[in-house]
Amino acid sequence: MLSFIDKNSTRRELNDILPLKMPLGLCIEPTNLCNFQCVQCPVSLPEFKSVVGHRGNMDMELFKKILNDIKAMGKVINLNLYGDGEPLLNKNIVSMVNLIKEYDVAERITITTNASLLTEKISKGLIASGLTYLRVSIYSIYKERFKNITQSSTTPDDIYNNIKKFKEIRDKSGQKTPFLYVKMIDTYSKENEDFKKMYAPLVDQVNIETPMNWNGYNDYNLIEKIDPNRNTDETNIHAYFKQKGQSGLKKICTIAFHSLNIKLNGDVTICIVDWNKGTKVGNIKEKSLSDIWFGEDLKKFREIHIKGLRESNVSCKNCNFLYNNPDNIDDLSPERYKEILNYKG
Repeated sequence: MLSFIDKNSTRRELNDILPLKMPLGLCIEPTNLCNFQCVQCPVSLPEFKSVVGHRGNMDMELFKKILNDIKAMGKVINLNLYGDGEPLLNKNIVSMVNLIKEYDVAERITITTNASLLTEKISKGLIASGLTYLRVSIYSIYKERFKNITQSSTTPDDIYNNIKKFKEIRDKSGQKTPFLYVKMIDTYSKENEDFKKMYAPLVDQVNIETPMNWNGYNDYNLIEKIDPNRNTDETNIHAYFKQKGQSGLKKICTIAFHSLNIKLNGDVTICIVDWNKGTKVGNIKEKSLSDIWFGEDLKKFREIHIKGLRESNVSCKNCNFLYNNPDNIDDLSPERYKEILNYKG
């Protein structure tokens, strides 16, 4: 998605560019399998498979169908190969990036990874493929905390060495891409500064990201497992994000107006935190991306938010992720909302 802004970004206000003839950003899920079982992630829940309905990798024919659908509409700004799993577990991940470049359907190609599987072979393949951004999620730089969060045998040293080797291979090739962005969830502790000192000299950008509770589906409070002092009550969340300099309380989630998320089985949902797929607006196997983007299901979803009725959706009623996004379209005129809802390209 477009949930992160790099330091060289020239970002336009969403108010100024709506309605859109196609999504600005797409997340395509290569896999929902993961070699980590992070305690703050829905993948760690025993009921994850029964809720989602499937585990596995995206079929390459489906992937090509998605690329053809994008090409028929134009070109997205950012295409992120990421979903509920670890993208590098899909053995076709390098081929996927190569195909995106071949089809010429994205200005920016991103992979979000935990970097545990970033071998020399995969690193060379991704660097040669034309990948634009490699976003790496670091769960801790302290060994015991990392183990407790990821519930894996991987260590922070493994991750650091993989990233270091990736950077060495990239720099030796004479390339400046993929841009290497490394992030860690805010620990509200000395670890934040230790993380920056560790990674700032190595990578292109480091960042401390705001913890989030996914979409709060079924009242799961996953965030308390890494941030026990964070209250998920909306009033407190409002104050929290205002303090962080972000948008704070708002009625309308803007993600549905600029991005979509395509699951490995073709289900199309609104955003990456909707792991249970309560915001499903179609399936790419059954309809084209254009038909979904301009379709009645997505229109109805947007209308629910415009009317302030997001609590009627199982995935939106407890979600606080909308406050992360810097855009706010709460105060547009009725005429503008009508124009946006009825736009057909």
